[in-house]
Amino acid sequence: MTSIHVPANQGEWLDSPDGAGRFRVLRVHKGGGATVEVAIPGGVEGRPHVHPAGEELLMVEGHVDISGTILRAGDYLYTPPGAVHRARALTDVRFVLVLPALPEYL
Repeated sequence: MTSIHVPANQGEWLDSPDGAGRFRVLRVHKGGGATVEVAIPGGVEGRPHVHPAGEELLMVEGHVDISGTILRAGDYLYTPPGAVHRARALTDVRFVLVLPALPEYL
């Protein structure tokens, strides 16, 4: 495998499937998952969803509430497979998600 470099000003931003912001794909994983950067405006809340293979989240900027856990820039959160949760942006936020499988919205 070769290295993948995605400059900060490149990549297509797409609307999130739950209507809560935008994302850009940084890397597609073998088996259907992806690593993505997400941006959500302050005050926006996403729909409940589940990650069938879990999820890793690293906050880049802002404050977000993930089902009662408040995350700030530099914080990391692992959500195990099957855990239902939702994101509510307390400020404008950006974070990186590592998704072994794509989420399922409820």
